[in-house]
Amino acid sequence: AGNGTPKVQLFSPTTEVNVMLQHLGDSVYRASYIPLTPESLLMTVSWNGRQLKGCPLQINVSSAADASRVICSGDGLKHGIVGQEIRSFIDTRRAGPGELTAHCVGPHKVAYCELYDHGDATFTLNVKPQEAGRHALTIKYAGEHVPGSPFTLKVAGAPDASKVRVYGPGIEHGVLATFQSRFICDTRGAGAGQLTVRVRGPKGAFRVEMQRETQKDRIILCRYDPTEPGDYRVEVRWAGTLVPGSPFPVRIVDTQDELLLLNQ
Repeated sequence: AGNGTPKVQLFSPTTEVNVMLQHLGDSVYRASYIPLTPESLLMTVSWNGRQLKGCPLQINVSSAADASRVICSGDGLKHGIVGQEIRSFIDTRRAGPGELTAHCVGPHKVAYCELYDHGDATFTLNVKPQEAGRHALTIKYAGEHVPGSPFTLKVAGAPDASKVRVYGPGIEHGVLATFQSRFICDTRGAGAGQLTVRVRGPKGAFRVEMQRETQKDRIILCRYDPTEPGDYRVEVRWAGTLVPGSPFPVRIVDTQDELLLLNQ
């Protein structure tokens, strides 16, 4: 190019950006600048006052990724059930450009993770665990953990009504005056689910009282209050499915002699 001096100018839509030139020797120069806002810039390079071919050059400046500005929400960050998709929502709109990744590991197996891009910098994360137990869900943006990551995900086993045990005098025949209506529903090992108990007597449905020591207790004490002799029906379901032995037929009689005849 012969002897001369380069000149570099950089323009944003509103102002000129300062460009620093450093002579490295042997007609080699280094140009550097600091963009202050994410926008499109135009660069012109000239040598000895003549603009180089291909100028002006367009430069797109984007903001740096900031994982701390990513927002994750939804119950899928806390708990779920084996065999069912666990869903959460991720918003990266305020975090700048970057790559979003998700990885979930259980006690022994890796859970399948799928990120659905809505096209507006928001995502739906679907996690499908293969086993019950505590899982670690790692969500990163531009290689950095987002707030809350890694999340502790408690995954319960799929509901299995066949594992529920029901026992106690309340599902056995008895004498009205001394009848003990309590019975136990032990749901340990039955996976995630909801216990429903219905009692019908000679004149219709009965209110059932259900108690447990703590909210997380898997052993539930049930009781009802029969007021007359007759045939009763105790129906117990786990996650909508009848448990073994249910419905339990219960006959309540007036006298001990009637009970003895009934049990013969």
